[in-house]
Amino acid sequence: MITRRKFHFRMLAALTALALPRPGWAAGGAEAERLWLNRLTFGATGAEVDRAGQLGLPAWLDWQLSLPATDPGLQARLDAARLRIDYEAGEDEYGNSWPALDEMRPLSSLAADPADLVRLQDWGPGKGMDYTERIRPAHEVVAASLIRAVHAEAQLREVMTQFWHDHFNVKATKHEETAVSFPSYDATLRTHALGNFRLLLGEVARSAAMLYYLDNADSIASPANENYARELLELHTLGAGNYLIDRYSDWRAVPGATDGLAEGYLDLDVYEVARAFTGWSVGDGRKLAEGEAAPRTGRFHYVDRWHDPYQKRILGREFSPYRGPMEDGDEVLDMLSSHPATARFVCEKLARRLLSDDPPPALVDRMAGTFLATVDAPDQIAQVLRVLVLSPEFEAPPSKLRRPFEFLAALYRATGVEVVTPQNEWAFQLSGAGWHQHDHGPPTGHPDRLEAWTGSSTLNRMVDIALYAHETWFGGTASDLGTLATEDEAAMDFLHRHASALAPEVAASAVAEVATVYGIDAGTPASNYAAEDRHDAAASAIAFAALTPEFLLR
Repeated sequence: MITRRKFHFRMLAALTALALPRPGWAAGGAEAERLWLNRLTFGATGAEVDRAGQLGLPAWLDWQLSLPATDPGLQARLDAARLRIDYEAGEDEYGNSWPALDEMRPLSSLAADPADLVRLQDWGPGKGMDYTERIRPAHEVVAASLIRAVHAEAQLREVMTQFWHDHFNVKATKHEETAVSFPSYDATLRTHALGNFRLLLGEVARSAAMLYYLDNADSIASPANENYARELLELHTLGAGNYLIDRYSDWRAVPGATDGLAEGYLDLDVYEVARAFTGWSVGDGRKLAEGEAAPRTGRFHYVDRWHDPYQKRILGREFSPYRGPMEDGDEVLDMLSSHPATARFVCEKLARRLLSDDPPPALVDRMAGTFLATVDAPDQIAQVLRVLVLSPEFEAPPSKLRRPFEFLAALYRATGVEVVTPQNEWAFQLSGAGWHQHDHGPPTGHPDRLEAWTGSSTLNRMVDIALYAHETWFGGTASDLGTLATEDEAAMDFLHRHASALAPEVAASAVAEVATVYGIDAGTPASNYAAEDRHDAAASAIAFAALTPEFLLR
């Protein structure tokens, strides 16, 4: 077998190469198409490179932006998927008991009516179940995420859905409430991933998952809970760079405040925004007052009696008292979604995700200008993406390091295997590399700079992912690479086909090294070797190709 030491040397060499400039680098032909696809999908495939070449890159972008959120072929894969659920017999504090269970179950929560899932939040006599059942909906979304990333035709929508999951982060298994509401949250982000930011922001603000995660579902006047308000300002809209408490102690001193739109925010604004969102809660049957309970819809529910109706001042704008239901919160969202600071903050994050850790300021300015000019457009986000993708700056050399989830999805897309999720073991494997799919704890979401993903523990796990992603126990795919050899295909050609699917530039050297270790002779048919040996050799060639700058970078 090829030793882990050899792969670590390969990884170290790759990481060293990441920092080296590439003078005279210029993308052209298939190289340009592969660059685009690696940035705008979960990994270039041969078929996609051919399609982009036939359409032309701008037309390929138009096609991706036009694809709907629904995909019958992808839906068929999701319908066919089965996720294991198993637990021991148990009993809870109310005397409820349940038998042991171990079965493969469809992903039925993905399209379930939220009202039908509210029961999973119920505790008390006659309502017992293992906690695994209560958080099952979140696990189903995690299972579906890999299937979607690898097999969805609307790849750009999937990439943007993952982007918004980090931007509007919710830890899916924080508790049963977030887990139960997570399928509808994921669907919301996917539906609006390429649409209008104000509409997306409002849907997130009203989503049960976010209301639970940042505690606004329980926010009642005097005093209001500030968790959602602070993250709305710091992470979702204006950005932490526009928190100006270190510069101003009086709201009147903040530039723009006396004109009704401050350039940044202070703690006072956080308190006032929190007051604006009091009463924004969830219809989960909760007690609202004596003899009054919320409906059991599993969706947003406004509780007027909980709202703070008095006058407010936010970013210098005066809010009159006793306005209509939700008017305070909706006006806050209107202000923030059209604020110049929000435009720049969101556009810089988009450019950082898709282009480089430090995107050119002039490009971000152009994107922000389009963001502000299209605040009412239904395809606002798509228009901003066009500015980014069709810019000269987008032709820059690859510099973004694939994060663990992208790395795994790109491996599977390149090798063409079928993704199954028997027990989400792949998600556990990625957690060792610092990636927690839909389960990142802090509201900041996963970090998005190279240095966050180059620590020793992350690199060790990336080697493991490269080596073992195609093993059945890894939990991502049941495909045996050894069975993919065509009739009379030479063993060296078989290995080269797999390695070149990841990184054509280094395939020959990867195959030569693997062939030496496994004693594979040029011209010998792959069928002369045992299927297990073919699988191991192919997995090694794939790993060698994967741990190079040509594949690690996008």
